[in-house]
Amino acid sequence: MQIFDAQRIREDFPALSFCNAKGQKIVYLDNSATTQKPRCVIDALVDFYQHTNANVHRSFYEWGNRATEAYEHTRASLSKFIGAQYPEEVIFTRGATESINCLAEIIGQRYFQQGDEVLVSELEHHSNLIPWQMQQKKRGIQVKGWPIDANGNLEVSALQTLLTPRTKLLAITQVSNVLGTIPNLKNIIACAHANRTFVLVDGAQALAHLKINVQDLNCDFLVGSSHKMYGPMGVGFFYGKRKWLEELPPYHGGGTMMESVFIDSFTEAGIPKRFEAGTPPIADVIGFGKALSYLQQFDWQNLTQYEEKVVAYAERILRTIPRVRLIGNPEKKTAVVSFLVDKIHPHDVATIVSDQNVALRAGFHCCQPLMHRLGCKGGVVRASFGIYNTFEDVDRLAEAIYSVLTVFKS
Repeated sequence: MQIFDAQRIREDFPALSFCNAKGQKIVYLDNSATTQKPRCVIDALVDFYQHTNANVHRSFYEWGNRATEAYEHTRASLSKFIGAQYPEEVIFTRGATESINCLAEIIGQRYFQQGDEVLVSELEHHSNLIPWQMQQKKRGIQVKGWPIDANGNLEVSALQTLLTPRTKLLAITQVSNVLGTIPNLKNIIACAHANRTFVLVDGAQALAHLKINVQDLNCDFLVGSSHKMYGPMGVGFFYGKRKWLEELPPYHGGGTMMESVFIDSFTEAGIPKRFEAGTPPIADVIGFGKALSYLQQFDWQNLTQYEEKVVAYAERILRTIPRVRLIGNPEKKTAVVSFLVDKIHPHDVATIVSDQNVALRAGFHCCQPLMHRLGCKGGVVRASFGIYNTFEDVDRLAEAIYSVLTVFKS
């Protein structure tokens, strides 16, 4: 088995050479918020604006044709990356948040009736909660919560009770952005489908860490964001089974999404155009394609195992530091370690370690219901890992936390 060489991978990411005034290289542990970008992605953005700056589709000149070809190549690459059956099952958006908002509205228009239910887990990011609450206000549906246990695992035994004849959709994360919990989605989706319930999977935190095949999962919808997959900000996507997408109405109106237009009416285009009104973020989509190509070079079993080892090492080291308490202990997890340092506010911890050029995130992480469940009123400190993080990064993190303890002596 090929050795996963994170030290060599770091050379592909220019930002990781950043040093502070003390000459300390950055230890970037905020990958759940956004990942750094390899040189090939940065070069693709520059190359587009220098050599191919044109709008896509309906072009009759070389630049436009090149832009269209590169844009659609990303769609094909992404559909292959997630195991979709058809490229047109992939719809580009500005990010996972817009994807869920779009799906909430068009699913709501087509399928929701007053009294229907949407089931969401306590693990969810606000982006996979608030859009359904907005549908609750708009269409009279009910949003129900699926609880977790004290370790951060979903209460699997509760699912059969929570699913009712009115449960139209289950919205669930593939990886928790706070605890790293990996639910057993395949079994969950099968259970939901037996109840004739749609399943939307928030894959934003999973797609850079786990090999995903939407046909194997059999989910109805899946969303993701480029910037959490080593690609540019400002572009994301949703996948939907073709049979559902062909039934759903448009979300935005404008150019591209229509077949014909009259003063008083229009006809919708087919998929994927129906859901991509206006000029898309073309350069970012092309850059996303380069990020996908970059990720596809790796043996994903090696990648996943390496990241799991780094996370396990981080947990082991943090447990040895006085006054540090890890948050959650799920049965299966990846990429994330959340913790508290005694009674020190998480914001103070993150600020002090930043003086050592260690980048963490602190707060609620857009998961306030989860924080209420965990009893973390001020939030938590989160270290989140990527393919370029090393065991040495964890050692630097530990050193930085000891500096926090020095500042806040008991």
